[in-house]
Amino acid sequence: MRNSTITQWLRAGRKNRTAGATIFVSALLILTGCSTTPTPPEATGTGTNTPTKTGIEASAPATATPSSVAVYQPATANGPAQNVPVPVLPKKAKEFSKEGLLAFAEHWYATLGYVFETGDPGPMMAITEADCTTCANINGPVGKWYAKGGWIVGGLMTVHSSTSSFEEDEDGTYQAIVVVQQSPARYFETDQSLYKAYPPSIARADIVVASFREGKWIARTAEHLTKD
Repeated sequence: MRNSTITQWLRAGRKNRTAGATIFVSALLILTGCSTTPTPPEATGTGTNTPTKTGIEASAPATATPSSVAVYQPATANGPAQNVPVPVLPKKAKEFSKEGLLAFAEHWYATLGYVFETGDPGPMMAITEADCTTCANINGPVGKWYAKGGWIVGGLMTVHSSTSSFEEDEDGTYQAIVVVQQSPARYFETDQSLYKAYPPSIARADIVVASFREGKWIARTAEHLTKD
């Protein structure tokens, strides 16, 4: 991607945030997080056979039972995802630098995928302004879908690339251009019937606007950079 094109996108983003938000919300599925599956520890335990005074060997103690570990299970047509790992903010994303901003923007999309997979906006809103309109218009419908007993299969985000000029705007914010794509998403009812299926989205550029204060990045908004 040419620098001139990126600069044009960034300038366009400053002028068209409101219009972009409308498009961003209307699609709903515009907005992947990487997750790892915890590996159960191997069972451990030792037992010794100690002879008694009569020469009869005592039986070995039972082997210790391994502690139970919650294993991640992705959503299927039979039910919602289980034990979904909460996206962990990378160390790099805590830095006030261009690399830190990009790591933060990419992490933000991981938390968005978490919303679609669980209906829980907590991790996203922990790193986002409370008055983020586009976030509310995503979290609301998805949260209500889960609250009524439904769930979503898919809908996770893949970040293909990210870049930024790392120039401070007049309001103290910084912008990152993130090319993202959402996987196919299927909405299931409580009775396991399919309500609606969405195809994968196209890979497109979004703009993430964030500020750095009190030692951390906070997203102000994230929306499509251009109209469909």
